[in-house]
Amino acid sequence: MNYDKKEFGSYLLKGQLREAMNYLKSCPEKKEWLEGYINIFENGEYYPRTDNEVLGLIDNIYQKYYRNIFWNEVSDKEAEYQLFNELWVHCGSNPELQKDETIEDEIAKIVNAEGYEFLGGSTQGFFGPYIWKSSTKVTYDVELPTGIQPYTIVMMDGFISRSWLDFLSFGNSGVGGWADDNGMLYCVKSSYDNKEENVFQISFLKHEAQHAYDKNKYKDISSTQLEYRAKLVELIYWPDAEKIKYILMEADNSNPDNSHSVAAYRIINTLSSKIFECEYMDNEKEWVKKIDDVKAKAFDVLMESNNELEQYLVEH
Repeated sequence: MNYDKKEFGSYLLKGQLREAMNYLKSCPEKKEWLEGYINIFENGEYYPRTDNEVLGLIDNIYQKYYRNIFWNEVSDKEAEYQLFNELWVHCGSNPELQKDETIEDEIAKIVNAEGYEFLGGSTQGFFGPYIWKSSTKVTYDVELPTGIQPYTIVMMDGFISRSWLDFLSFGNSGVGGWADDNGMLYCVKSSYDNKEENVFQISFLKHEAQHAYDKNKYKDISSTQLEYRAKLVELIYWPDAEKIKYILMEADNSNPDNSHSVAAYRIINTLSSKIFECEYMDNEKEWVKKIDDVKAKAFDVLMESNNELEQYLVEH
């Protein structure tokens, strides 16, 4: 079988590591990749990502967590307990510190002391930090369906860690950026070579600006709703069928904590009803034929979502 980057990437996006490794077994040209996955996940070898010994020790703790979650199939709660306990021990076993996610505040202090920046918490339901070397700010005017607004972007560089997907893909995939609750956008500089291409202008700028807009206006909005609306914005502006093909590949509703995959599934489900009058169209070729309808209906669905959220604000 010839290796298909999209199919392999689809397994990783959904956190389906065993399926991803089984897929590699059918692709002889990816033998070295498979050996790497076997060494790290089956054999539990440490995967060095920095020469900094202090940060390497912290990264190793998170790598054990990734193996527990995605390979050893340890429950989320048990894996988190083990993670927080190891971080607590690493911070000196101070009885005044809680063995929960707040321990990452202490990890941040250690990382900062090494001259790096740190962001903890969960991404799509799983823990895993962002650790990077430097940041610079730049401002863009971003057009959304609601109008044009300036957004300040923090361009980040020199990454050691970009959470769990970055680790599962050996650095080939991962979050390209995010929006914080104050409307600031954060961009992984190395993810976007050309700032004029759609990947940056739409998949990052418009997607994350929509997040910033929604977080500011709808304080109680869920992660899945945020992703649902931002992906709809991408579909509205994307010039060809590549975005709907990607969303179809990403769609999966088996893990409610994976907001990206659940939102993608909801989009396919909703647009299938409006365009094909069926519950779920999984034929990529049929979507390609209907790209103009996809863009138009994505706008309609976003407006419906706006109305639902506005009504919620009125009632609450």
